[in-house]
Amino acid sequence: MVEERTGRAVLSRSQLLSTIYSFIPDPDRVHAIEPLGDGNINATYLVTFMDRSPLVVQRLNESVFPDPIGVARNVALVTSYLSKRWSLDSGRYQFCRFPRTFEFQDGRSWFEDQSGGIWRCLSYIDNGVSYPCVVSNDQPAEAGRMLGCFHALMESFDSSALVDPLPGFHNLKNYRGSYLEALDCHRRSENAEFHYCLGMIEDRLESLTLEERIEEDKIRRRVIHGDPKCDNFLFDRESGQALALIDLDTVSQGLLAVDIGDCLRSFCNPAGEKAGSDIVFDIHICNQLLKGYLKSFDLSRSERNLIYHGVRLLTYELGLRFFTDHLNDDRYFRITREGENLQRAGIQFKLLESIEKQRSAIEKTAGIV
Repeated sequence: MVEERTGRAVLSRSQLLSTIYSFIPDPDRVHAIEPLGDGNINATYLVTFMDRSPLVVQRLNESVFPDPIGVARNVALVTSYLSKRWSLDSGRYQFCRFPRTFEFQDGRSWFEDQSGGIWRCLSYIDNGVSYPCVVSNDQPAEAGRMLGCFHALMESFDSSALVDPLPGFHNLKNYRGSYLEALDCHRRSENAEFHYCLGMIEDRLESLTLEERIEEDKIRRRVIHGDPKCDNFLFDRESGQALALIDLDTVSQGLLAVDIGDCLRSFCNPAGEKAGSDIVFDIHICNQLLKGYLKSFDLSRSERNLIYHGVRLLTYELGLRFFTDHLNDDRYFRITREGENLQRAGIQFKLLESIEKQRSAIEKTAGIV
């Protein structure tokens, strides 16, 4: 996913040590503290010790998450539930691994530092590696299996117990409103790519919604990951087997079709965001991912029927967000050159056209035709 504009404070080693020691009453000797991952949203650090397993400490970004304590609670609830469910059926889910959230004696799963920053501490999943795109033939099926395992393990969890971590996220009505407002204020002359994107948006502005189908089929909202993109899956470095679905800050109540659709959108575009590349929705990757998913979790026919609509909706939504940010002079998504968000929007809409052309193939794999 594209880096979003966020502001994170630079912290000294002494500040980090103070936070680490707040989670570990009798701290072992800290060997090293290193930044972990891309660090686009939260400040994340891997802490290694002389004589204990590594830990991950994170400061939640309040400029992205308006309720960081609520997000910390969400993750603690979900990781605790995953652990309990796994212990009851470890044979079936023996290869799944989940981070453990550290809690204080009073039940808190977060620490507030002197500046008001909210921190949490998680166990580290070793021998895992993430990739920004598909790098092996087995990866899509493994990712599908892992997403299906996550949904299966969380099936009986009361999703209403989760706070909304990102109000307005995956809300097409809100994105449409922001787009129309930005378009009304836009005065620059634009090129052919701009008008291509504008046409794609306008032609589908009123047709992409899941709400009518949800009401008609009485599909319930469940726990979703919220951002199951390629690099949020961990794979074993040697075997290539999927180990975990990470970055649980976006867990929330929603439709499984939204999670599956977003996962397909991310995995099935081999070209990524490369300018000049042929943008095609890879139906082979789609087939492998869905087969892996459906081996882990048996969706109802009504939910299977939403898979095509989910991937179409999520691709349109991201293209709309990129285009709106271009209209707003690139306030949200970070760019390295002028026009980059317009290019990103164009790529998503080309991907959308490819998805629409392959509807019957997607639905066949989903098992509804």
